[in-house]
Amino acid sequence: EEMMLDPEHVKPEGYDDIPEEIPDPEASQPADWDEEDDGEWEPPMIPNPEYKGPFVQRKIKNPDYKGPFKPRQIPNPDYDP
Repeated sequence: EEMMLDPEHVKPEGYDDIPEEIPDPEASQPADWDEEDDGEWEPPMIPNPEYKGPFVQRKIKNPDYKGPFKPRQIPNPDYDP
C-alpha cells in the first residue's frame, strides 16, 4: 500500500466519552409544563461543540512502498512467433 496508518497518531484518552449532543444549557422548562400530564421535562439537545466526530487515524506515506508490482519479463525459449 502506498499509504499506511500513522502509528504515532493515537486516539486521545477520553475521546469516546465526548457526547455528540448535549442538553441545551439555555433552555428552560415552559411555564405551562405539567409533570403529571406531560411527564418529566427534558431540555432539547444541541450539537456538542467539543465533539469532533469519530476518530480517524491519520495516514502517512509508506516508506517501504516501491510502486505497483511489475513482474519481470524473461525470454521464453520455447516461444516461436
